[in-house]
Amino acid sequence: MIKAVIFDFFGVLENYGEPNKVLLTYIRAKLKPKYQLGIISNAAADWITEILSQEDIGLFDDITISFKIGVTKPNTKIYQTALKNLGVKPDEAIFIDDIEAYCVAARALGMQAIRYETFEQMERELEPLLSISDN
Repeated sequence: MIKAVIFDFFGVLENYGEPNKVLLTYIRAKLKPKYQLGIISNAAADWITEILSQEDIGLFDDITISFKIGVTKPNTKIYQTALKNLGVKPDEAIFIDDIEAYCVAARALGMQAIRYETFEQMERELEPLLSISDN
């Protein structure tokens, strides 16, 4: 059963220096009421607070940033840290990133993963995984 959805920041929640408003609206309406939410980012600084509003940041139960823990994706420690912080096992989480290599690393750990290309494509791939877990 899926208990958490974890997002990459750059290229997913952020788009050309701006918040991905369509995705954030979806997260707020569809995911926040039912799932733990996380961010994993290979950021060298806390860009999340520069780009997202406090309200948007408040949607997330955990934010794991590489510069704070000293490892970057695809190192398994960054995924394991986020999973531990969210209190879920790998098979209870879905990871969404725009870089396939980072999705491959998440899958190798036992997570399901979706490569983010567009909001519509991500939603189309995510919804069936969530529906299965809701049954």
